[in-house]
Amino acid sequence: MKHLLVGLPAPVTVQIREDVNLQLLQKQYFETRPKLGLEVVPIVYQPVFETEKGRLRAIFVAPGENHLVFQDEVAPIKAWDEYYRAHRIESLGRAADIESIEIINNKVHFRWSYSFANLYETSFHYDGKQDWTGALYSSSWNHMLNTKPQIPILLRGGYKRMSPEIHYGDRDAAEEYAKSL
Repeated sequence: MKHLLVGLPAPVTVQIREDVNLQLLQKQYFETRPKLGLEVVPIVYQPVFETEKGRLRAIFVAPGENHLVFQDEVAPIKAWDEYYRAHRIESLGRAADIESIEIINNKVHFRWSYSFANLYETSFHYDGKQDWTGALYSSSWNHMLNTKPQIPILLRGGYKRMSPEIHYGDRDAAEEYAKSL
């Protein structure tokens, strides 16, 4: 993996490591969370211009939580993308992206997956909470989520509704599925 560091500024490699650490925290949170709440299937939208490699493949539904499995994350810069993918495979055992949300009392809690102030090309993992609308919008290349469409995406052509496979299962089931992609 060290050969992939050539040409990447230190802040990018630090951000990549932090992003993977947040994915590990998200995984740990949902593995230990009590399985409480309704089982709901969200409608999910992705930007029309997102590469096919980053498309939503499946949603795993468990009581009070959803786990969205995207085929991959495609960073906006090739060297960044290659390093990030290698680091995910080494650290997580998969290149696929999983974003998990918690739904409690008609609120969706984004655990390190909230698209608060991201543009499509940025990658910040925020924590946040919004009213549950039944819809999720992926608004960045690394699939940060929101319950409302984001103006920068609308100005760039909008969103398309996705048709993923629906499975009933928890974060562990989503992890196994993601490793098969």
